[in-house]
Amino acid sequence: MKKELISIIVSVYNTEKYIAKCLDSLLSQTYSKIEIIIVNDGSLDGSQTILEQYQKKDSRIILLKNEKNMGLAYSRNLALEKCKGKYVGFIDSDDYVDSNYYEQLYQAILNDKSDIAICDIKSIYENSGAFVVTLGCNPKETGKISYIHTGLAASACNKLFKRHLFLEAPFAIGKVNEDVAVIIPLLVNAFKISYVSQVYYYYVQREDSIQNSTFSEKKFDIFDGVQATLQKIQGCEDESRIAEALIFNQIILWFLYEFPKIPKGKTRIRYFKQFYQKSKAFSLLQNSFYREFLKQIGKKTRYFYQMLLFLECHRFYHLVDFLISFYGFYKKQFQTVFLPDYSLDDLVCFAKQNQTYAQQVSISVVVPNYNYESFLLERIGSILKQHVRIQELILLDDCSTDQSVILLDQIANCLQPYLNVQRVYNSKNSGIPFRQWAKGFQLAKGDYVWICEADDYCEEHLLEELIRPIQKRQNVVISYCDTAMMDAKGSILLSSVTREIDIQKTGHWKRNYVNSGLDEVLKYAFLNGTIANVSSTLIRNGDYEEIFKECETYRQAGDWLFYLYLMQQGDVAFSKKVYNYYRIHGNNVTSVMKKQAHFQEIQSIHQYLRRHFILQEFHEVEIQKRYQYLKKVWELKD
Repeated sequence: MKKELISIIVSVYNTEKYIAKCLDSLLSQTYSKIEIIIVNDGSLDGSQTILEQYQKKDSRIILLKNEKNMGLAYSRNLALEKCKGKYVGFIDSDDYVDSNYYEQLYQAILNDKSDIAICDIKSIYENSGAFVVTLGCNPKETGKISYIHTGLAASACNKLFKRHLFLEAPFAIGKVNEDVAVIIPLLVNAFKISYVSQVYYYYVQREDSIQNSTFSEKKFDIFDGVQATLQKIQGCEDESRIAEALIFNQIILWFLYEFPKIPKGKTRIRYFKQFYQKSKAFSLLQNSFYREFLKQIGKKTRYFYQMLLFLECHRFYHLVDFLISFYGFYKKQFQTVFLPDYSLDDLVCFAKQNQTYAQQVSISVVVPNYNYESFLLERIGSILKQHVRIQELILLDDCSTDQSVILLDQIANCLQPYLNVQRVYNSKNSGIPFRQWAKGFQLAKGDYVWICEADDYCEEHLLEELIRPIQKRQNVVISYCDTAMMDAKGSILLSSVTREIDIQKTGHWKRNYVNSGLDEVLKYAFLNGTIANVSSTLIRNGDYEEIFKECETYRQAGDWLFYLYLMQQGDVAFSKKVYNYYRIHGNNVTSVMKKQAHFQEIQSIHQYLRRHFILQEFHEVEIQKRYQYLKKVWELKD
């Protein structure tokens, strides 16, 4: 089959630090029939020299130059006039892509006979190394709205287009957020769209980028983009919902996320007034997507956002100003985890100190890792800072594709003189966490095993808290504590999981307790998983090979099955204090297909319970109620 030419457009402005990585990723594409049209948009650094070097390397590079900075829209339009490909893609000069990026998107267009192909994006924060994955398609929606109701709707960079779509859709010159009025109408009016549910595009978040620059009046250009978009989609199918999704993602979320970051002062009040004047025609408070958004976030954040937009829409600008200042102080003081920037020397100091503590309980620490290089020093530092002596540290890697193994080797070599360190690296990715858990238990020599997921974090007193009930009662098989959820930067998303696991509203987790495993299952854990995160647990060592094999058959509920098995072996202890932090990286919305599979796994868990426990009529009634609830909220068919 004849391969068509793909034109790749790259606009460059003062990105000499990044452009080589960007171009290397394009020149190494497995789909080789490409032309790379680069527009140097009046760069003042050494970008031009680098571009000329690359042009000499590869004849597929076409280099254009603006004598002065004209902006991204002008440069893209210029390149569109020059390109010859049947398909066109865009990449920012500080970003990069996987080697099979264009091959995958091109193949999706061919297979589906579509106009546009879309993939997911991984945003990588340059300073911290943290990242967030954003989906290019909203799995809670169907049809065109699924591509509009997402933070990536207006991005040109995670998409491949048929070039003819741009013949009557140039980018708006001189505008910030110039993609909105071009890309979204193209999505709405496209004959068909393909979605490749993988990350192939890497968006580097740097401090001096346009998106992260200081707030200015120029950013109000978004309203022009939204207005232009609304005009272009008039008469389309599902127009009102698409318009609401557009307004929610481009205006409401922009206000909620960006305006609290504006420094306090007279300028902030002026921006509030300006926002009101430009947004008052959009009925923001009645937006259905905004209302749904409020239901899905934590209570404290919900109240803040709700009050913030309400006050803004009623022109109480000084109250908005006060609310932002107050909440910023509150969040800074109480709602952010302090995530330290540890070095290898810090880890050595912590290991030396740790080995001076008396060994109260023999504990093996297992760290399963897959592509969490950016969190490893922080994570292992939090482990070594415990005030309980650690017997051994077992480092597992499931064939990471980043530099994790190199860093793990450095860590192990530094710690080996002071601590027993084992390292086991897979040569092939298993993709199944329970295989790593099982390997950890097989290697562990301690009486208890603490599985510390490599991207989580903990307080330095976690082990002290977890061993207390173990020292008092010999039959404790699981000791765990409450967990908070945080984002990649340490901001708290959920301050406690107890309300989420106590779906029967028993109040069971409002106090510390030690309970028999049998009672724990028959009163609480029969209905839903009650242990949110393995990093919060200390588990008695044992031969769990067979149960882990059964857990491998699950994708969503395998950990619940494992904990039910453990509870048959002895007592369960719980501490109501939050010592563990589970890290959420990005969009965790579950697709309908995954929800259906999850529901079937829950049913399978209940079959396991019926085989191993004596369930009463009360249990069956509650289980059926749970099924009906899940079918409703997950929108599952009988």
